[in-house]
Amino acid sequence: MFACGHDVKRREAKKEAARVASGLIETAARTATEDVELAKRQAALARRLALKFNLRFDWSQKRFFCHGCKALIFPGANARVRLGPDKMLLITCADCGRVNRKKLGARLNRQRKGQSNSLRE
Repeated sequence: MFACGHDVKRREAKKEAARVASGLIETAARTATEDVELAKRQAALARRLALKFNLRFDWSQKRFFCHGCKALIFPGANARVRLGPDKMLLITCADCGRVNRKKLGARLNRQRKGQSNSLRE
């Protein structure tokens, strides 16, 4: 089976969109301390690209988005980070008040044993 020209163009566009979206998230993370509104606009644009091209963000990029209001959350600027019981990371969004939770137990155990999965971290 041969790929037609449209499939090749779509695949190249998806790669370019992934590169641009990750760059936008990195830029938003750097500018969030100075200008929160600009960082929110950059993160919203990255999220729209991800939705349009069906991109998957890994945890390092996904953690910048609130699961409630889908806005940028950045610790210290518009979010509060706490460690909860049972090795749970609690990130509270200042815009909507939702508490985003991430269990850290398996990740910490892998790091202790030296079996770090570099693809997921």
